[in-house]
Amino acid sequence: MKNTSRHPAVIDLLGGTPHGAGADVATTVSAPTPSPAPKRPCKRDFRSHRLRYVAALIVVVALLDWSVLRLLSGNDERAQERIADEANTSESAPALDVTPPALASVPTTETDATACRTDPGDQKSGPGVIAAFEYAYYVTRSGTAVRALTTPDTSLPAKEKIQAGIETVPTGTTHCVRIRPILPGIYSVALTEMRPGEPPSQFPQAITAKEFDGRWFVDSIS
Repeated sequence: MKNTSRHPAVIDLLGGTPHGAGADVATTVSAPTPSPAPKRPCKRDFRSHRLRYVAALIVVVALLDWSVLRLLSGNDERAQERIADEANTSESAPALDVTPPALASVPTTETDATACRTDPGDQKSGPGVIAAFEYAYYVTRSGTAVRALTTPDTSLPAKEKIQAGIETVPTGTTHCVRIRPILPGIYSVALTEMRPGEPPSQFPQAITAKEFDGRWFVDSIS
């Protein structure tokens, strides 16, 4: 602030003894008192500016810290909200059906020697032609089909006699046959015949099969 009072170094030089008119006495004027040396400026102003600077710096640092903390807290809140949203989405998402579809059942030819076979068989092997022979007898019920699976010089009866024997078996009769090899071309056969309303009947047999040109045929049954 600007001081409105006079500085101590300023001296009022006005005034003194007035001169009378026609006065013969000379007035002695005393020499002016030398002004005191000016005092050094007080250091208080410098310290005051320094304190103001430090206070302003502290305020700026505090504001920066507050801004950084607010930014970090905002990021944490957004991260937590995102995690919560993902958790809710995973909980509400429908469960996927990972159960594999059931495989369609495909009829296969029995190859297990201990299995009781009811399949149509084939002429690729001795057990295959024996299964085909019994299938033609009990399922196809055809003497011609049965005779076609035998060798030309077989000891088995002609197709007419075979058909006559088929006719004695009631319709609806089922069967299964177990085939076990004994020697090359010779098989132990356990034929089970199941007539409607009757207990199963089993017929042990020994069947010989032969191969001609890559195809197997029944040669004899005993």
